[in-house]
Amino acid sequence: MNPYVAVTLVMCGVIFLALAATAYMAVYFTRKAKADLQQALTPLAAVLDGKADVEEAQVEGRFAGKLAFGRMAHAEGGPVRVFQTELIDAAGGEKWLYVAYPAQGTTEFRPEGSPMFQELEALRRADLPTALAIKSDWFQLDYSPEGGYVRLTTPMSTRKDIPPEDEFRRQLAVVDKLSDENRAMQESKMKGRQASEHD
Repeated sequence: MNPYVAVTLVMCGVIFLALAATAYMAVYFTRKAKADLQQALTPLAAVLDGKADVEEAQVEGRFAGKLAFGRMAHAEGGPVRVFQTELIDAAGGEKWLYVAYPAQGTTEFRPEGSPMFQELEALRRADLPTALAIKSDWFQLDYSPEGGYVRLTTPMSTRKDIPPEDEFRRQLAVVDKLSDENRAMQESKMKGRQASEHD
């Protein structure tokens, strides 16, 4: 056999083996990642008496009678991966956003200077980061009248940052209390506006 042909055949064989090995490793790591994600999400689904969806990287069910979600997502306007703990409680009214940096001891509330902050007692708890089991540099709580949710968002570095069952339950309890306070506040504001319109 021509030595050039033999070398070519050997090189083709090496390339084929490399491609096959790469494909196998890709399948292996994809399966392992899905198995790890399933293992992390299943206890959270149990908290909600709901189901885990590995493809969507989320759990869905109910907490305190409210539709609830826990999901991995990408932060708006950036590549940062986050975990969101969300309760559906469409109270209407105005949106708000609260961001805290526990290590720095600083917080932001938007709209800035809004009296809504004073009416949401859950946000003014001194132990709020501890109650939410926050280990990250920042966390965010927000309400969207359009989406009809109150949501906790925390940053993730890896899948290991998905909260364990007990922390997820604690987070849901705080978000649930906050959603009740938000509903009472929004309804009070709407009644106040209606009363002023009739005067």
